[in-house]
Amino acid sequence: MTSIRFDGRVLLLTEDPEVLRAQLDGTDLVWSPGVVLRHDISTDEITPAWACYHADARLADFVYTGLACRGETPVTKGAIRQGRFAVSVSGRRRGKGSSREASPYAEHAAGIRLVIAESFERIYRENCQNLGIFTTTDFALLDLIYAGEAIPLAYFTAGEGPVGRGIVVSGGLLPYCTARLEGDEPAALPVMSRRALTLGEKIIARHWVVDAGRDQIGVPSVGPGDEGFVRADLRFSHEYVTPMAAELWGSEVGPAARVRDPESVLLFRDHLTLLELVIPESRKSEGMLDLALELKRRQESFATQQGLRLYDELQRGPNGLPTAGSEAICHVKVLERYALPGQVVIGSDSHTPHSGAIGCLAFGVGTTALCAAWLTRDTRIRVPASVLVRVLGHLPRNVTAKDLMLELLRHPFVREGRAIGSILEYRGEAVENMSLDERATLTNMAAEVGAFTGLVPPDSVVADFLTTERGLPLAEIDRLFTGLTSDRDAVYASCDRDRCWFSPPDGRAPG
Repeated sequence: MTSIRFDGRVLLLTEDPEVLRAQLDGTDLVWSPGVVLRHDISTDEITPAWACYHADARLADFVYTGLACRGETPVTKGAIRQGRFAVSVSGRRRGKGSSREASPYAEHAAGIRLVIAESFERIYRENCQNLGIFTTTDFALLDLIYAGEAIPLAYFTAGEGPVGRGIVVSGGLLPYCTARLEGDEPAALPVMSRRALTLGEKIIARHWVVDAGRDQIGVPSVGPGDEGFVRADLRFSHEYVTPMAAELWGSEVGPAARVRDPESVLLFRDHLTLLELVIPESRKSEGMLDLALELKRRQESFATQQGLRLYDELQRGPNGLPTAGSEAICHVKVLERYALPGQVVIGSDSHTPHSGAIGCLAFGVGTTALCAAWLTRDTRIRVPASVLVRVLGHLPRNVTAKDLMLELLRHPFVREGRAIGSILEYRGEAVENMSLDERATLTNMAAEVGAFTGLVPPDSVVADFLTTERGLPLAEIDRLFTGLTSDRDAVYASCDRDRCWFSPPDGRAPG
């Protein structure tokens, strides 16, 4: 396929609710610069949180039902699907807020094939691309669409790296990954020559997929901006995400297909376990509890079908209601029992970087990326820049790791957004003196910074944890630790002003 024609109507998401209602009632509005479009449309407006208990094409009925237009929500249930819209147009920062993939999934299920906006939030745009929805900031394409002309794919691949181009041409991440396994797509290799590496870059380089079909892994060097795939040592998800990923698996891969290396896949019921005890009666009457319990059953079914380890809810009482919560919390259990230094761990939870406390590169992925990882064990990556957070001296009494992160959040480097999408590497004497739990607070809260993940280099604290809690022999720990330090000349993002300071009792300024 070298071009595509978007057969269907164009929907302009305007600020004026009456103009939007007119389009839903059948009036076709032609875009012009005078049309006032909605800016800052969040994923919660695209699919309200209560609608996300749906995990399949039924989500199509709820597209834009949360969209606020001058205090009104003019889009009604089923209106977008019934209106036969193929193109959706809006203003700046489309897809801000939650990274929920249910939003573009619902748009796709409702028939939307192209989204045009003045700008996109990164994760929303990537989720669209993974699902096969085209995105562009070029409003001039509307003239071609109104004329019924085919649009060359080059419009949508311009500026993309090799992986992005491949996904666009293939029609989504899953068909692209299938082609990778079959050898029909060339490997995406780093463009950087051999160089000094940060800890995060070393782990990425070790896991870089050279040939997916032949399981060739590892390259000498990577650098910020390199695009490709890394092999995940562990993949996990919870009941908010597993059912939709399972739905994609059945429709895109095939219900009889088997998850690759199922022993390295974990499922958790830990988000909605006690919902039955707190959900309002009004929501029960709307069927929300039934939908939430359906998520539970779908995850259990997929776990049984694929032979996957499921950490489920604990016992229920005589009345059939849950009494003791979850068997495990996903990101906590992964750190406690599974993750190891130097590994790559991916999860559907925003707290996935928790495992960075032991020198593990752990980061969150979306639903389609998770499903693709079940198929290949690989996940897409664009190598982030690394930011070194060095905490010198000792923290004052009663100052915790969370206090340190709150201080970091008000640092100009972070407030100006310069750490967004980066790997935060925490070092320094204060970090070395922290317990493993406090280090996990640092890496977990990388999400609050907007970072890709957080890392603490493994040391004696980690070794003691692996020995006492996991029973690993010292020889194995030494092997895991080998090379897990940043090179002396590694390059970090620069920050040359406005250092953070705590004030200890003796007046010293540790930095």
